[in-house]
Amino acid sequence: MDKYACRIIVPIYRSIMTSDEEVSLASIRKHLSGYGICFVAPDSLDLKGVVQAEEIIERFPEEFFMGIDGYNRLLKSRGFYERFSDHDYILISQLDCLIFSSDLNQWMAKGYDYLAAPWFKGFAKDHRPGLWRVGNGGLSLRRVDSYLRILGQKIVNGSIYPRWGHYAWKPLLESLETGIYTKISALFGLNPFSQYHTVEDELKKFPYNEDVFWAIEAPKYDPSFQVATAQEALPFAFEVAPRWSYERNSENLPFGCHAWTRYDREFWKEKLSYVKNLR
Repeated sequence: MDKYACRIIVPIYRSIMTSDEEVSLASIRKHLSGYGICFVAPDSLDLKGVVQAEEIIERFPEEFFMGIDGYNRLLKSRGFYERFSDHDYILISQLDCLIFSSDLNQWMAKGYDYLAAPWFKGFAKDHRPGLWRVGNGGLSLRRVDSYLRILGQKIVNGSIYPRWGHYAWKPLLESLETGIYTKISALFGLNPFSQYHTVEDELKKFPYNEDVFWAIEAPKYDPSFQVATAQEALPFAFEVAPRWSYERNSENLPFGCHAWTRYDREFWKEKLSYVKNLR
């Protein structure tokens, strides 16, 4: 499609889908088949009844599909992004998303490294705290080269996450975050006994969801890593509070949405004719 190369990534871990997942997949196929759909699946999963002509499968070990922890490890690994290194971008669209537009090129043209549905302050489930940051990885556009660059970056072992479960080095102001981890690692590197490894290795001690890493942590390693603002991302995707988001977006549907059955299903039933008969 045009000058941008993008692969549509659909994670799947079972061969029999729910009716809601079938609706989600139908919307992905309707609008995005021209970009090339790739199912990301466990090694042993039989997808003969799911995959259609010209769709492909990329398989990974079962361990990455046995729970949210495994999935998070997969999307914080170089091995995942290396599979798609011949593309400029990937669009991850989980099977609880709906896609409303085929115009993915306009979003790639903005040049963001990470673009996703906005979060509200404190990861709130409603709009009252206000828009905060981008955002949820369930529907997200990612520039592949940037992910490989950050994961391969060399830093001092333990300089950022000195122990498992540690969420380190949070400055008082968000404006001070950009590039802070590179500076901290350089200070630790003054010790002649320092040992270096990659950001991917350091992430083994970061237990939070992969989207938290890419949305908040990644720019701390690389100031050139561009994450969209929540305001810029709202026309791209809704997640929580879709009714408020729709009003805030001048009553226009976004490019897509995530978790449509979880957050205000009635809103989506009102707006979308092809889900009106669902439970």
